[in-house]
Amino acid sequence: MNSSKTEKSKKPSFSRQIALQIVLTLTIISNIIGAASAIRNFDSFLLAYPKLNVALAYIYILSALIVVIGAYYLWKLRKNGLYVICIAFIAVIGLDLYAGIPAQQLITAAGLLVLIVIVLIPVWNFLE
Repeated sequence: MNSSKTEKSKKPSFSRQIALQIVLTLTIISNIIGAASAIRNFDSFLLAYPKLNVALAYIYILSALIVVIGAYYLWKLRKNGLYVICIAFIAVIGLDLYAGIPAQQLITAAGLLVLIVIVLIPVWNFLE
């Protein structure tokens, strides 16, 4: 019983963590830039996607920022980060489908979520 606790408390090797850190860094950067761009061009964003009202547009932008929080938790090897990221990505994908946002955004969001899960596999046993 104690041995499983000590195994979980160990940190993964740098080589196992580097792919995760690279993907999380790119995720954080892309989501901050995307959210900043949507905020800066908010009126144009609403005009481009008329199905999104102001509240849904803010939820869409907030979801991008919530991904940043989830990425931070994953960086700290917290399993909760994956749950936060999944909820935010589901919100983004759902709003993409509802608003008719181009398929490129939908594919990018789904692909990034799959990539995060793939790079988590080597460190999954180390998550708390």
